[in-house]
Amino acid sequence: MLKKETILQITNVYTTNAFQAGGRTYIGSGSETEPLVQLYNMDRGSVENVDGCPGGMMSFLPVPGHLDHFVSIMGLFPPFIGKEAGLFLHRKTGKRWETARVVDLPFAHRCEFMERQGGVYLVLASVSKFKENPADWSQPGETHLIRLDEIPSGKWQTEVVDVGTFRNHGMTRTRIDGKDTVCISGAEGIFALDQDSDGRWGLTRLFHREVSEMVFMDMDGDGIRELATIEPFHGDTLNIYKKRNGEWDLKFSSPLSFGHGLSGGMFNAEPLIVAGNRSGSLALELFRITDLSAGGVARKILEKDAGPTQTLVFSYGSEDYILSANQRKNEVALYTGSLD
Repeated sequence: MLKKETILQITNVYTTNAFQAGGRTYIGSGSETEPLVQLYNMDRGSVENVDGCPGGMMSFLPVPGHLDHFVSIMGLFPPFIGKEAGLFLHRKTGKRWETARVVDLPFAHRCEFMERQGGVYLVLASVSKFKENPADWSQPGETHLIRLDEIPSGKWQTEVVDVGTFRNHGMTRTRIDGKDTVCISGAEGIFALDQDSDGRWGLTRLFHREVSEMVFMDMDGDGIRELATIEPFHGDTLNIYKKRNGEWDLKFSSPLSFGHGLSGGMFNAEPLIVAGNRSGSLALELFRITDLSAGGVARKILEKDAGPTQTLVFSYGSEDYILSANQRKNEVALYTGSLD
């Protein structure tokens, strides 16, 4: 049986992420509406506030190789009010936090790190170049890249690598052909960031259907990553695909309601997919892969009326955890124990 622990209480929580920084394991979480960002120390069970945040947080990550430096996407408020959104740098000196906007990117939504050829790169993307109103999706988003070997002073300069992906919503870090990369998803499908023979960065299409969020992971133990998606944008379906002869073969499909917060990983030595519903049941749901070749996936409601926005499957010490930003309940929760 799974046990739940509520570790943070944040009004309209949206962002939650678990990571290691300075030899410690943290959970960083922030509000979609309020100027509240908190770090939970898993080792100590302590909580601290990250100062100077405007709210509207979408992402929160430690900067690789730079102790007590973090980046976030903030300024994107519901419902998609984000003209002042951008990338922020959070730096801790002693007990003091300093927060500064380092990239202006209207309607910024996601950021992620990757490593290539000994360098650290930060990828950031916006859902749209501009929106007249929440229903306006007439313009594509943008994907930007920053090489971040050192922390620049002042504003950070970016390289624009894509301006043609509409509803540019999903982002995940993965490995393709042995290389670390970041994938984005939108109306045109899923794309991987890569360089051509001349060193120019661009996007390579991996999947041709509209995707809101995606996870690549080995779900059947054959050493090859399968693909789980929420389709279409903020969609009504969770799909799991296996690649055969260069094509993605649909192995499992299940309904969602405003699907959001997709993640996956090994939990108690079993492949597990986690997804949320931001309407309807507002349930946090689990999908246990028992026999993917035969479509054997067991669906389980972990918690109703949660309204998850982001989730993560991760390990800490000898335990596996499910992390969820349960926006409906204004809480960040950890679940651990047995799935049975």
